[in-house]
Amino acid sequence: MNAIAVTQLAVPFSPIRDVSLRIPAQSCYGIIGASGSGKSALLNAIAGLHGTQSHQIRMGTQSVRVATAMIGIMSPRIQPPTYLTVQQLLYTQARLYGITDDMLLVHYQRALRWCAIEQLAHKYIRQLSLFDVRRVMLACALINRPALLLIDEPTVGLYAHEQHAMIDIIENLRDREMTIVIATRGDVPLESLFDTIGVLADGRIISELDAQQIRTLPRTIMIRTNDIPTAAFENIITLDHGIVATRRTIVLTGDGVQSLAQILQILLHYNVHIFRIEPRNHPLNDLVKQSATPQVLAQIYPPRNITSEIDDGLTPFTEK
Repeated sequence: MNAIAVTQLAVPFSPIRDVSLRIPAQSCYGIIGASGSGKSALLNAIAGLHGTQSHQIRMGTQSVRVATAMIGIMSPRIQPPTYLTVQQLLYTQARLYGITDDMLLVHYQRALRWCAIEQLAHKYIRQLSLFDVRRVMLACALINRPALLLIDEPTVGLYAHEQHAMIDIIENLRDREMTIVIATRGDVPLESLFDTIGVLADGRIISELDAQQIRTLPRTIMIRTNDIPTAAFENIITLDHGIVATRRTIVLTGDGVQSLAQILQILLHYNVHIFRIEPRNHPLNDLVKQSATPQVLAQIYPPRNITSEIDDGLTPFTEK
């Protein structure tokens, strides 16, 4: 499997004017940016769907135009025909990739299993909820077991429990020996999926965060409870200076967030009823807001300097 390289990419009729990035093989790269920043246009270009120059986007030493059969893409903008069943849609998609009849069932069953939609196989698309359609479209993107999977706004329009279920599905895909690129506007906490994050603004990647920086993004969590006994209260506030507590509310900031599991153990030990645990900020959303001032954000999380030719520094990976 090969690394992905994009060098000085411009996409006609979009905000994308000078994007350069490197995505290691079998990693998960997050592209975040405000609405209208060009995330979808960038994904489409990587998929070979825009009229960009072929030398600007490569998988290893191959142009994406040559490697199209190795790429799967899921987007809420792609609407499936409603008169087909899920099985008919996936069979049709598989044949478009040139999958022969003797391998069709293997690819089909794997796509169903990976997206947890076995029970939907014989339903018509028109009978499905938005969440079910989203999973079916992800299965279409996976039908050929792509080396590169591109996912555009996977949780947009979904209810909270559906968002969590979609995140779980994508998390499981990270073990499937493929490279994943996810575009999001930052309104859902997807950061646990990413090995690297690129912040898209002003037509380019203005900042990049590695795995360590992602883990240490500022977070605030609030726990609402009934009355906390004195002994429990004293144990909690001594755990970390990033913990602020009253008798019914505990707020975790900074390093205090790392104490969440210990706090829950203390509360359960003292039979304290927990009404709600809620984030008070979304780190990705904070990054999107900061992208309004690109120079400031670039100083905190500078992007990698990528100016060389497309295949410089790329290490080919052997297909497993």
